[in-house]
Amino acid sequence: MRDYDLYLFDFDNTLYDTGNGIRAILREALPVLGIGYEERMFPEVVGYSMEQIFDHFCDDRSLYPAYEEAFMAVVATDVYLDAEPFPETRHVLEELISRGKRIGVVSGKMRYKIERLMGRDGLGDVPGIIVGYGETERHKPFPDPLELALSRFGTPRDRVLYIGDSPNDSEAAANCGVDCAIVNRRNGLTPDGIPCTYGIGSLSEIL
Repeated sequence: MRDYDLYLFDFDNTLYDTGNGIRAILREALPVLGIGYEERMFPEVVGYSMEQIFDHFCDDRSLYPAYEEAFMAVVATDVYLDAEPFPETRHVLEELISRGKRIGVVSGKMRYKIERLMGRDGLGDVPGIIVGYGETERHKPFPDPLELALSRFGTPRDRVLYIGDSPNDSEAAANCGVDCAIVNRRNGLTPDGIPCTYGIGSLSEIL
C-alpha cells in the first residue's frame, strides 16, 4: 500500500465495534414494518443508512414515518456507548500521527457520539475533523460528506485514502475520486467483493 498524506476513516465497524447499538435499533424499528428482528439480518444492513435499511425490508412508504420515529427513538438514547475501538485502532491512529499524517472521520453516525466515544477512550484529539450524519444534505454513497472533509484539509485527492467497511464507503470514495481501503475482519459484517483500491483484514495493514 502506498503512502498518503490524509487518512479519512469511517467509524462504525471500521474504527469502533458498534454492532450492539445497531442491533438495538433494528430490534425496535423493524417490528414497525411487521418484521421480527433475526440475527441473520444484521450483516445484510451493516453500513446502511436509515433510509437504505427501510428500502431493504419494505416498499410501503406509508410506514416510513412510524419506522423513522422508532429508529430515531433508539438513536437518541445512550445505547451507542456500548461500543469499543477495535484492538488495533489506537496503535494505527497514533502511529499515523507520529508519521505526520492528517486524520479525519467521515461517518453516518452523529458527530457528538463519535466525539464522546473517542474522548472517553483518550482519542478525542486525534481527528482533525469529524463529519457526521446530518452535516451534509446527502449522505454516503454520495460524495458530499467526503467533499466536506476535503474542503477543510485542502489535500490533493491523489494523496487521500478513505478507509471503510461497506459498499456505501466504497461508492462514496469512488464518487469523490479518492482511493479506498475496505477492511474486512471476516466477522460476518463486511460483504466480500466490495470494489476498492485495497482490501485489508485489519487497520494495521494501512501502515
